[in-house]
Amino acid sequence: MLTSNLIFPPNYFLGPFMPGCMDIVLDYNKEAPFIRLFYPTNAKKDAKENFKKFLPWIQDDSYLIGISKVLMLHIYLMRLLFWWTDRVHIPAVYGEKARTDEKLKCIIMSHGLGGNRFLYSNVCCEMASNGFLVAALEHRDLSSCNTYYYASQEDAKKDNRSTLDFRHIQFGENHYTERNTQIKIRFNECCKVVDFLINLNKGIVAHNVMTDVPTKHEINFNLEDLMKNLDIDCLTMMGHSFGAATALYTISKRKELKQCILLDPWMFPIKNERLEDSIEQPLLFINTQTFHIESNVKAMSKFLANDDRKMYTILHTTHENQSDSVLLIGYWLNWFMRKLNPLVALRINNALILKFVNQYTNYPSNIEVYNNYLEKQKQNIEFGLTKPWA
Repeated sequence: MLTSNLIFPPNYFLGPFMPGCMDIVLDYNKEAPFIRLFYPTNAKKDAKENFKKFLPWIQDDSYLIGISKVLMLHIYLMRLLFWWTDRVHIPAVYGEKARTDEKLKCIIMSHGLGGNRFLYSNVCCEMASNGFLVAALEHRDLSSCNTYYYASQEDAKKDNRSTLDFRHIQFGENHYTERNTQIKIRFNECCKVVDFLINLNKGIVAHNVMTDVPTKHEINFNLEDLMKNLDIDCLTMMGHSFGAATALYTISKRKELKQCILLDPWMFPIKNERLEDSIEQPLLFINTQTFHIESNVKAMSKFLANDDRKMYTILHTTHENQSDSVLLIGYWLNWFMRKLNPLVALRINNALILKFVNQYTNYPSNIEVYNNYLEKQKQNIEFGLTKPWA
């Protein structure tokens, strides 16, 4: 029965640590970053024991309403499709004290169009189970399915939210300008997270607005515990789709970010930026099969001149495979294509990420587990620009 209440099976994650998570808001205004930190803990790696401390995947109705706006489906239909999701939980111990036995390698995660801070919980929990700290953003550029901020400490104490709704942008002559403007807003948020992590490691601790908000959860997490316990010399940037474009733009400007992981990057919003001339960091592109399209791959190919740039495509997958959505409602893109089991696809995706970061951080120590898995799944992975399945 427990398995049906979790978005992933018990002991799914291959890392040695139990993931924890904590929501962080850095100020009382809409420009302040909203992030969910995923990190390793010293809690026992036991889903049954920790279940009461797990968060529902969708914590409240506002996000379901937001998803309905993104998909342009009536909210009553969304409630029918998602009727059971309030019972589905993310296996990360909310508010648990972070494990700081050794310095944490840090990853900043930018979500795709219509995403949020918890849409990539599988990826983030896998990283956390291996000792990484992931700062998963919920962007304020009106590209998240739903988000909110608190205008004052008084509002926070009353949980009086100021909501920012998803905004549809029509295709047309202004489409690129609008999307590129959103990239710049997202970039500013990513910069604030970079600065937050660097300052935190120095001992400059920001006030977390979420500590003002009433909660039923026991909170043992303290930002102070992370002081001087972050490895900010090998910061990694990561993003999916619109978030991958955000990641590319961000690393072109912030050289503190030492490598970058790009999941199904949507290259359109940065097509006129000529970023290939200003990016020196190692890059990893991981495409799903249906997003490996000529125009997009042609744009990516400009970044593949160096030996430390890699591109992989996971066969029999769709754009949804790098998020949690396929685990919740099943496949709904490209119905007639033969597809991988979604947990297999995500494990391949996560193994490719960890293989890449291990090259530059020497972490995690159990990388052979992931390398062996990739070897067993090599028939489902293509390397390079070619499209042999066409």
